[in-house]
Amino acid sequence: MSQQLSSKPFYIEKIEGRRIPDPLIKDCFAVFACRHKFCREVCPVYQDDRDESHTSYGFHATLLAISQGMGELSDVREQVTNCLECGACELRCPNTLFAGDFYGASTTTVDLVRKVRRDLVAADIGFEKYEAIVAVIDQYLKYFEGPEEDLTRWAEGLDLPFKGETMLFVDYFNAFETTVVARNAAKIMAGAGVEFGILRRPGATLGELLDVNLEAFVEHARHNVSELAAAGAKRVVLINPHDYTYFTRDYVSHLGELPFEVVYITDFISELIDEGKIKFDGANPLKAGKVSYHDPCTLNKICGITESPRRIIRSLPGVEFVDVSPVAQWSYCCGKGSASFKALHPDTSYRIGSKRLQDAADVGVERLVVACPHCEDQLTDVRARSGAVVEPVHLLALVAQAMGLS
Repeated sequence: MSQQLSSKPFYIEKIEGRRIPDPLIKDCFAVFACRHKFCREVCPVYQDDRDESHTSYGFHATLLAISQGMGELSDVREQVTNCLECGACELRCPNTLFAGDFYGASTTTVDLVRKVRRDLVAADIGFEKYEAIVAVIDQYLKYFEGPEEDLTRWAEGLDLPFKGETMLFVDYFNAFETTVVARNAAKIMAGAGVEFGILRRPGATLGELLDVNLEAFVEHARHNVSELAAAGAKRVVLINPHDYTYFTRDYVSHLGELPFEVVYITDFISELIDEGKIKFDGANPLKAGKVSYHDPCTLNKICGITESPRRIIRSLPGVEFVDVSPVAQWSYCCGKGSASFKALHPDTSYRIGSKRLQDAADVGVERLVVACPHCEDQLTDVRARSGAVVEPVHLLALVAQAMGLS
């Protein structure tokens, strides 16, 4: 499921004024003709504001109207920002639902949203609060251009090499903002006897960059692939699910097959547990009480990774696990989004996050386990503001504690 469901090269052709590529018009007709509109009810934004224009159906209908002379590209400036890029609408669409691209009609709303945002920027139209996107991109590019030691300061004292057949890829968000996630990943891998390295200067992996400057995104993708290959990587372990989607979908789409295997940290740890390299002997009981698991959108809806986090949680001593199925969580989201949705729509973002914590409280748990640094950051902030009783906690923190590493 990590591969793109449909190859649509016509997305490269820019929308200008009212001129929309014919294949895209056909796509829009297919969605507009849908009588089900299943994409609406699973959309976390629509659940909050009940504005159909902010759904996959509404978005395709607007583009169709523009193609028929009933509007201009500039008319979607506000509409195009109201997408979390969570992928729920794609999964629920009858054109796509687990059918792959059998009919050549898969709905690819996330890629389309990104395409239209890029077209708005290319046309010097931009979109609402575009300056917030530019600010994030500028900050990340400064990281890349800055001192090399800043990019690896998160690993200070861990004595990690800069080469290896197994490489731990740490993005800027983890390196600078959620450092403990990266350190816990490294400690767990080292504690399991895994020999691995890290990059001296990783390139930027950023949804905002993919949304507005595809050329720059691909340039950084090429840098990452080249540097990992030069370091001897045969397997690359990722700790940010956003990065996992970029490596397995977007990198492959624009660069071709990668010269190494890509694995998400939960799958990797699950393997280590199966191989007996990680054992929880009960010497470090967690006393975590009742917990549930929040499926990150990028892992669940886009990449289909749902089982390995649950297997890890069930293996932890001192944990009572109350599961909520990944399918039931298609309509859930932490509210942060993949590309600054929180900055673009802070109030909507907060309400979506509050709803997620309340959903967890409704199943009677004390802690909500996450496997995404963005979800942990967002839900921690929402809990502080709302006073919610459920505490978000990263899965790697629990694993490290159970191993006696924290």
